[in-house]
Amino acid sequence: MNYPKYLNRNLLIGSGAIESAHRTVIQKRMKLSGQRWSENGAKNMLNIRVVNMSGHWNRVQKFFRLRA
Repeated sequence: MNYPKYLNRNLLIGSGAIESAHRTVIQKRMKLSGQRWSENGAKNMLNIRVVNMSGHWNRVQKFFRLRA
């Protein structure tokens, strides 16, 4: 990674924000007691969590309503 280039552009170079998002979006749901996930099941759950946490859940609901 070209740290000086990104610092000059005032971009973040630390991993703290990514690690925090990982705990909030992924671990909080996927590591509950007794959880067992297939690879496809985990991917689907993570996709739903990302959409929900990003504030776009209403778009998903609208999508499914239009298809019903």
